[in-house]
Amino acid sequence: MAWIAGIDVGGTFTDVVLVNTETHEIRIRKVPTSARNQAESFLRGLTETGDLREIEAIVHGTTIGTNALLERKGARTGLITSQGFRDVIELGRRTRPFDYGLTGSFEPLVPREYRLEIPERVDAHGNTLVALDEAALRQATRVLLDAGIESVALVFLHSYEAPDHELAAGRVIAELWPNEYVSLSHRILPEIGEFERASTTTINAYLQPLLHRYLADVDKRLRSAGYARSLRVMLSNGGALNVTNAARNACRTVLSGPAGGAIAATWIGRQFGADHIISADMGGTSFDVAVILDGEPQLADQKEFSYGIPSRIPMIDIETIGAGGGSIIYQDKARILHVGPQSAGSDPGPISYARGGRLPTITDANVLLGRLDIQEVLPGAPDAGPGVRDAFEKLGKGLGTTAEGAADAAVRVVDLNMAGTIRKIVLGRGLDARNFVLIPFGGAGPLHACSIAENLRISRVLIPNWPGVTSALGCVLADIRYDDTWTLHERLSQLDASRVRALFQTMVDRVMAVLREDGVAEDKITLRYEAALQYEGQTHRVIVPLPSPDITVDDLAKAYLNEYRLRYGVTVDDVPIRLVNLRLRATAPRGIDVKIAGKKGSGSDANGVSRAPMFFGGRWHDAAIYDRASLGEGVVVEGPARISQSDTTTLVAPGWTAKVDGRGNLAITHEAFE
Repeated sequence: MAWIAGIDVGGTFTDVVLVNTETHEIRIRKVPTSARNQAESFLRGLTETGDLREIEAIVHGTTIGTNALLERKGARTGLITSQGFRDVIELGRRTRPFDYGLTGSFEPLVPREYRLEIPERVDAHGNTLVALDEAALRQATRVLLDAGIESVALVFLHSYEAPDHELAAGRVIAELWPNEYVSLSHRILPEIGEFERASTTTINAYLQPLLHRYLADVDKRLRSAGYARSLRVMLSNGGALNVTNAARNACRTVLSGPAGGAIAATWIGRQFGADHIISADMGGTSFDVAVILDGEPQLADQKEFSYGIPSRIPMIDIETIGAGGGSIIYQDKARILHVGPQSAGSDPGPISYARGGRLPTITDANVLLGRLDIQEVLPGAPDAGPGVRDAFEKLGKGLGTTAEGAADAAVRVVDLNMAGTIRKIVLGRGLDARNFVLIPFGGAGPLHACSIAENLRISRVLIPNWPGVTSALGCVLADIRYDDTWTLHERLSQLDASRVRALFQTMVDRVMAVLREDGVAEDKITLRYEAALQYEGQTHRVIVPLPSPDITVDDLAKAYLNEYRLRYGVTVDDVPIRLVNLRLRATAPRGIDVKIAGKKGSGSDANGVSRAPMFFGGRWHDAAIYDRASLGEGVVVEGPARISQSDTTTLVAPGWTAKVDGRGNLAITHEAFE
């Protein structure tokens, strides 16, 4: 039998989905993520779910790059740049960490002493002004090596237009550098924008050694266990590439796991008949939001992972905050209640895990409020109920309330934080959240879905069959994809359309070379052409789709004006339009056919298998407990109720009604918001 595996390694749990391409059987598994070595969790989850000898391909979503970037735990990195430009990554765009007040700080990925300059210079048209000083380059390389630098970013001014100096410098560095961790900016991001190109290239250099070592460890463990077939890595644009190309383009793997969740939510929504979707992934550590509009995950032209560290690699526009089941609850010196962003992780984890955790978390709050049975999360775990209650009684004293009141307040705080994140990303696109279907997933998402939707006045919530492993399912569904870009920065009035066609052909040749290395047949590849344009004097660009590379200048102008009018309601007369970048997206479907069908019939446990007290709105309610596996198509569950399954728990809050559809999804609605 042929199985396809999707594996998403999160900060708390590692999720595994196996799909049989012949019988359409689906197997799922969640195992705690090893803080010591995530490769251990990867292999353990895989071997506990299926037989490696029967697995045809594996696609992996990883948090290695994301966590290293956010926690500043990447490789020791150096930067070699044109004379006079060592501080570009620190000067940035004159932004500030907070909108009001001169507060906050900035920590560059490369300390100033490891940012070295060498004489060389080309102008914006590619003309050489100062020849490359190879002697100075060798000296700078030796300085970095002597300082113990492991990875280097090479960023020369205007290399997107004339890469010869970077190519020559790369050859010189390769003679001295002991590894392959040399990132050339014109290969990582051949675009105008010195700061963004330098930042993106530095991110790549900062993450490449970590990702390379991790993937090499995973590959070694797989081969030792008898697996020697395809291993691909989920990318932040929603596609997947083989491990070699993924490690080489490490900056493209940031937000790899959440991208898988957005891909799965798109597919699930399509089955449900919804094409305006809010994808909301709440795991143990973070909460990730993406907007799917007209059946397509929306892309970000640029993403800032922390203050002053942007990446301009095309990626699914995902907003992330530190809010998960493991988020720690605490009071500050002013006795204000906070939740996260610090997380208890999986070791020691929440107090209710009985693994030595001492700080109260959102998981503990849900346990105390009767909304979560810890035995369903960790079967056989010792009873830590007294410890949970003690922690919230202590918290309640500081808040002037009971243990239940403190736990309820903490849940409401985290729910408001998550709803605020959704509101920010939706309103930022000029959209109304009430017109969307909320698809919550992750180990904790279905527990908080009704409250989040209530805060946003969203009337429709769709809980997938296996919410706890949805991001891993997205890895299975992901196509192979690679993006490329080219800068022109010319007025349309001066543009030669034949040059546009020639540059698109060069980009096609480049992406085809990458996908051929990935074993993709050219006749399976679909190309999507785009252009980034702006009015002269603006800094932000508008990306417009192109029907083909054979496009006239007038067609470019019309496409830009139509898109601009659609976004902003106006156009501007008598201001020249500039074509800034050409963009190419190459995708190849992997042909994975996933079929999910719900249980037929009314289900023997339509009235619940048991009852339990649950705390809502300041008082205890008598609520029904359901086993999701027993709920057949058409079964209706009135809130308050709890629906249990192996990978998550779904909470149907008072006032909400859940109904099982033909594919086993839980469609939860609230009439008051319709």
